[in-house]
Amino acid sequence: MDPDRQADIANLDTTLTTVERVLDVEALRGRIEMLEQQASDPNLWDDQAHAQKVTSELSHAQGELRRVEELRGRLDDLPVLYELAGEEAGAEGDSALVEADAELAQLREDIAAMEVRTLLSGE
Repeated sequence: MDPDRQADIANLDTTLTTVERVLDVEALRGRIEMLEQQASDPNLWDDQAHAQKVTSELSHAQGELRRVEELRGRLDDLPVLYELAGEEAGAEGDSALVEADAELAQLREDIAAMEVRTLLSGE
């Protein structure tokens, strides 16, 4: 993989790591676990306003965790995509390289969007 792509991936890793710190992924997992316990309480719906708050907060937290974990997985897989593209010969290799570059560009956009959302959430 060329140095520009390596630097690009390293920059994305730094940005995503910052997002993960701001979100405090481990605390988010703990919060989800606590909310899941509350949501499983058979008496939860006795207070509808509280029940809606719990389920809404749980859904939001699960979504945030799922998004950041998905981005991390894609970023971690990217060097492998480039390695595989480098191993392929001819047109297949060129095609695989184009696909890896497209994933890099999409990942750049997705991580930037997550960063903005995280910053705007006030956390």
